[in-house]
Amino acid sequence: MFNHITKEQQMQKALRIFTIAREKSKFYKEKYKTIGEITTNDDWLTIPPLMRNELFNNSFPKTSDMLTQEIEGMIITSTGGSSGLARYGILTYSEWDEFVNVQAEALKLMSITSKDIVANLFVAGNLWPSFIGLHDNIRKLGSVHLPISANIDIDRILHYLLEFKPTVLLSLPTVFIFLADKIIQKNLKIDFVKIIGYAGEHMSDTIKKHLKKAFGDDLEIRALAYTSADCGLMGYQCSECNSNEYHLPNDFQFIEIYNFEENRLCELGEKGEVLVTNLARPSLPIIRYRIGDVARWKKSECNCGDKNPLFFLDGRAGDDFKIGGAFISMDVVENSISDFVSTNGISANYQLQIDDVNENKMEVVLKIESSDLASSQKEMENIKKNMKKNINEFVVGEEMGYLTLNVEFIKLGELPRSPITGKVKHLDDKRVKS
Repeated sequence: MFNHITKEQQMQKALRIFTIAREKSKFYKEKYKTIGEITTNDDWLTIPPLMRNELFNNSFPKTSDMLTQEIEGMIITSTGGSSGLARYGILTYSEWDEFVNVQAEALKLMSITSKDIVANLFVAGNLWPSFIGLHDNIRKLGSVHLPISANIDIDRILHYLLEFKPTVLLSLPTVFIFLADKIIQKNLKIDFVKIIGYAGEHMSDTIKKHLKKAFGDDLEIRALAYTSADCGLMGYQCSECNSNEYHLPNDFQFIEIYNFEENRLCELGEKGEVLVTNLARPSLPIIRYRIGDVARWKKSECNCGDKNPLFFLDGRAGDDFKIGGAFISMDVVENSISDFVSTNGISANYQLQIDDVNENKMEVVLKIESSDLASSQKEMENIKKNMKKNINEFVVGEEMGYLTLNVEFIKLGELPRSPITGKVKHLDDKRVKS
């Protein structure tokens, strides 16, 4: 079980990181030059949040200004860039070991043991730490490691799965969807996988149903953790946790859920943005980092007996789009296609593309991967009807002549993936200029 510390102990650890940053980092000295002494919880709230563009603009090798020590005995990693900007990070080897240790504890809670054969299907290379980090995690558990990666051809991945019959698969939902599409297309029998562990993206009920159609109804689907390359493990799940519900490892991370509109901490059950302060990374301090996620604290303690607080992830800040003055969640888009996934070759990998045709008209295209383009085409009009039923702005837009809505099926694997993480970006709003 994860260690639990008091709020006072947590604040003392956070203040230690803050002091090191202010005294030894050129970047933080400048950033904090106008704020006073920080000794209490109220003082802490005066510390300005750290933004993603600040990490990007001040990361090594552009500059060493964020670092608090010389560059030696370290590992350099990169974020995937799915949140907008890929950033480089540095950890000392001792910090890396600490990051790995807490992640291994999260894997133990998934009931992964030394008896399991674990297929590592994260993307390797491009400085992304997940693949090599999982090697260290799996080794600590004593499990048999299959370091396959998701970089290779999908048919080669299936070959290794059928040959070695792993009991556990670890990867991104995007990768698992592609695997399930191929298994269903080829009518393969893969009933030896007992656990799928995912991270990096949301796993909806639609995707879970799709995976169980491919791997069998007895498949257990669990979140590896709530984590990021910048901050490490931020949340872990016990057997009592619901989907998107996590315990905070409060001896490793200090998390605040903040209402930026009213400039205050959120109450229990109130949605707000996540601010992260890592308590185990003094070499490149991460302090009140505005990571871009929305969450809320749970009101009750967990039935598992773990005293670490519970929170619920509610998606990405800004993970929606605007049509006709209304903000529309991408969850509504996914719900509109959920009835059709796993039928007629239709995949759960999709992308909604929005672009201005001219100053008076926009084009909305829902692109969906398919293993059988001819069969999928039969459902095109039904999906469009569902989209319009769930999103009235599409109906109004077409009636007023300022919007066109189309559904397009493309071959499996043709949606653009991040070259670093392998993720499919579900919203491509070309009206938003970077």
